[in-house]
Amino acid sequence: MIVKSVTDNQRFFAITLMTVGSIFISFNGIVLRSIEAADNWTIIFYRSLAFSLAVFLYLFLKYRRVLLSQIKKTGPYGLLAGLILGISNGCFILAMTSTTVANTVFTISLIPFITALLAFFILGEKLKKITIYTMIAALLGVVIMFYGALQAGEFSGNVLAFFTAIFFSIFTIVLRSKVSIDMLPCLLLSGVIPMLVSSSLKMGALQISFHDILLCFLLGGIMSAFVNICFVFATRHLIAGEVTLFFFLEISLSPTWVWLFANEAVSMNTLIGGSVILASLLIRALWLRFIIHKPVGTHG
Repeated sequence: MIVKSVTDNQRFFAITLMTVGSIFISFNGIVLRSIEAADNWTIIFYRSLAFSLAVFLYLFLKYRRVLLSQIKKTGPYGLLAGLILGISNGCFILAMTSTTVANTVFTISLIPFITALLAFFILGEKLKKITIYTMIAALLGVVIMFYGALQAGEFSGNVLAFFTAIFFSIFTIVLRSKVSIDMLPCLLLSGVIPMLVSSSLKMGALQISFHDILLCFLLGGIMSAFVNICFVFATRHLIAGEVTLFFFLEISLSPTWVWLFANEAVSMNTLIGGSVILASLLIRALWLRFIIHKPVGTHG
């Protein structure tokens, strides 16, 4: 079991970062739908390139001369985390380009549940009752959204989204197992791996328009880099089952954006289920902030 003292301020800052990051990354789908001609592997290459550059710049500004030693400190766990996240990110983009945004995010909604289960058995992390109730309510919202949403012919996209959820959950467990180490450098490897794979598959044929490369850099260099940095930070102050709970925000908002701005059909079930998810997260946030006054440790 991980024992680590966490202050209320650290928890609140981590929760704030994850809330902002989850809302920010929920625009992933609408940005992907705005790409005009680039295929999925070309998107993965330039998104990963932008992601790696942004993470490197952040790490360089943070560590300067000790950057190399900080990378070494992550050790084999850093390599493992980077590899797993790289696979997860690749599967996510392939899923997004193979099925609807709604189908993808509904499937990755399994992340909090897979993570909580793994964390319980591997790390011995337990959840507060309010968090369990929130997950149950959010799951109800997901069921409402999921009902009737899966369409024939999109099986491969749903499978890729499922692999995204599994690998990201494992990534979270690896991070939580080493909370005493700053694992941010592992993000570098997670960007390099998809670049190498996509470059090999495309045989160097990575031509792309200026419009599409700008969107790829927005996806990787700004949106994905920001939310992943927030996530790695938050895992040091929130337990695994709790930190992944914020993915429900992305799940409820992503289909809404593509419905509003890309005319991708969203059912009434999606709107109702998304409202249930948002309401459950809001109630939990208010409960933890204003009803529970005593100092909170890691078991939140």
